[in-house]
Amino acid sequence: MQVVFARTTPQQKLQIVENLQRRGEVVAVTGDGVNDAPALRKADIGVAMGISGSDVARAAASVVLMDDEVASLVLGIREGRTIFDNLMKTVAYTLCHLVPETLPVLVFLCIGVPAGLTSIQILSIDLGTELAPAISLAYEKVRTASVSEYSRNV
Repeated sequence: MQVVFARTTPQQKLQIVENLQRRGEVVAVTGDGVNDAPALRKADIGVAMGISGSDVARAAASVVLMDDEVASLVLGIREGRTIFDNLMKTVAYTLCHLVPETLPVLVFLCIGVPAGLTSIQILSIDLGTELAPAISLAYEKVRTASVSEYSRNV
């Protein structure tokens, strides 16, 4: 469940952060003033405004929005999730073909059954045929919208 608090005082922000963290929630807080610094520092993710925000708020935050658009935060989260998903696909792809490549070598080492290919040949074939598809998974694109499209929905 996602809850958004708006129009809160800096003291209320800090109290909300502490209460949610006590419940085991991950908390993100936005702020731009000196009074918001305690909540920004205490939160798991503190987001400060880069243009209108104070130096104290920017120093206390873990993320600084350079254009002061909260919609940019949504775009950044979407891009981060895409990168994470692509890395997971690449790792899963690599692990899937790891077993058929290492099993013959292990059988040869443990039991002594002659392998059809040497370890170097298997690695050479792997580098020649599996490297490009694995890398291509890391660069899959996601449909990205502009900041203005998200700001209409926020």
